[in-house]
Amino acid sequence: MTVLTKELIALGCIRDAGQRSLFIELVAEESGLEVSERGLEPRAEMVALLMKILPHQRGFPALRGAVEALASVEAADSLALLAARELRGVETRGDPALPPVLSNKARRQARELLAAGPVPRAALHTELARELRIDLPDCDDAVDFFDHLLEQNAQYDGLPPVVVLAEVTAALGSARATELRAWSDNWAEEAGQSAGLGERRERLAGPATRDASVPRALVVMIDPADDSSDRIFVRHWVNAAAGIWQPVALGVQTTTLTALADVVDRAVRHGEAQWAHRPDDGPVHIEFVLPHSLLNHDVARLGIEGDTAPLPVSLRYYVHLRSLDRMRARDPAQLRRWRARWNTFQAASAADTYRWNGAHGQGDLERWRAALAATPEKTAVILQHPAVRGNGLEALAAAVAEGVGLAAWDRRENNERSVEVLQLILGTAPAQLPAKVHQLRTQAETDDVGPLLVGRHIAFLWDDPNRLVDCEEMPA
Repeated sequence: MTVLTKELIALGCIRDAGQRSLFIELVAEESGLEVSERGLEPRAEMVALLMKILPHQRGFPALRGAVEALASVEAADSLALLAARELRGVETRGDPALPPVLSNKARRQARELLAAGPVPRAALHTELARELRIDLPDCDDAVDFFDHLLEQNAQYDGLPPVVVLAEVTAALGSARATELRAWSDNWAEEAGQSAGLGERRERLAGPATRDASVPRALVVMIDPADDSSDRIFVRHWVNAAAGIWQPVALGVQTTTLTALADVVDRAVRHGEAQWAHRPDDGPVHIEFVLPHSLLNHDVARLGIEGDTAPLPVSLRYYVHLRSLDRMRARDPAQLRRWRARWNTFQAASAADTYRWNGAHGQGDLERWRAALAATPEKTAVILQHPAVRGNGLEALAAAVAEGVGLAAWDRRENNERSVEVLQLILGTAPAQLPAKVHQLRTQAETDDVGPLLVGRHIAFLWDDPNRLVDCEEMPA
C-alpha cells in the first residue's frame, strides 16, 4: 500500500484539492462503493481510499480508471504494474499471468472443514469484518462467507480473505480448528506467504481489544428527501456483538414518517436475528441518527411487534438520539471539541449540565453559546423547552456545534417541572445513564400520573463520537 500511495500522491490530480475531490468521486461512481472525501491531507486521504477499495474486486479497476481519466493512460498502466507486483490478488480476474488463489481441491477441503466445525454466526461476522475491514453480507454460516469471499481480492499482507476466514473460524473455537490451520499452512507454503500468515495468526491469538462501552446496537438513519415531499430515506446498521464497533450497513428504504414504525420494526427483527447468537452481551441500544429538524420527533415510542397492540420500541430497547448533521460534518475542529467534551464526561462521576431556559432574542442565544464555549467542562445540556424551531432547537444546534454529546428535554411545551427530573437523571454516572433513562421510560408506561410521566416524553441525545457510521447524503 505504501508504494501505491507514493505513486498516487505524485500525480497532479491528487495534489490539486479540487481534482482530488473529483478523483474520489470517480472512484466511488465506478466502483459502486461508499467512498467520500474525508478532508485529510493528500497522503492520508489516499491511504484511507486504498484501505476502503482495495479489498473489493471493483476497487482497483475503478482506481485505475480514475487515474486514466484525470492523469494519463501511462500513469494508469504504471499503477497497474505496481499493483500486480506489490499486492498479490489485485486485478487478478481476467489476468492470465496470475494463477488462481485456490485450487478446486483446496476449495472443496475448506468448505468441508468450515461446514463440519460451525461457530456462532454473529461472532464470526464481527471478527471477520474487523480483520478484513470490508463490508460483509448477512451470510448464514462460514460456508456462505467462504463463497462470498472467493470474489474478494487479497489483503494488505497478501492473504486472501478466504484464508483469513479459515483462521478466524479456528480462533473462534471451531471443532476443526487444527485442520483449518493446517489447510492455511499448506496454502501459505505454496504461495510463499508463511510469514504473513504467521503474523496474522499471532494477532488473532492475542487478547481481543474490546471496549466495554460498545453495545449490541441498531443504528437507524432518517433523512428527509430534499424535494418538498413527505418522503424520508431510512437506512440501518446492525452491530452484532458488544465490545467491538463494527456495524454492518443494509440498504436504503423510502417511506414517510407516518409509516416509519413499520420500517423500524423490520430493522429490529433483522437485528434480533444477529443478537440471538449473543444472549449474554447485555442490553441492545437503538440509535436514531436524525437531522436537527427531526430531533423532537417521538421515535422512542414508535410501535413495534404487532398491528393490534404494538409496544413502544423504548420498552424493549435503550433508545437515544444522535445528530445526523454533526456526523456528516467534515470540520476537524468540531470533531475535536466533540471528542474532548465526551472524554471529559466519561471521566467524571456525572455530567456537568448547562441549561437553556428559553430566553428569546438573537443576543441571548449568542451569549449562551459563548458561555458554553468558554466552559469546556460543561458536558450536557438540558432544554427547558422542546427542540423545535424558535424555541429550543437553536440552542440545541449551538450545543452540538460546541461539541456537546449529551442532552435531554421534554418534547412537550410548558413543562418546567420536568427539568428537575431531567437534572436528577443526568446526575447518574455515565456508564449507567442509558439504563437510567430506559428505567424512567418503562416506569412511565405503567404510571398514569406523577413526575415520572416525563419518561413518556423525554428526548435523550446520547451521541458518542467513537461510534460513527458512514451516513452519506441520500439522493433527493
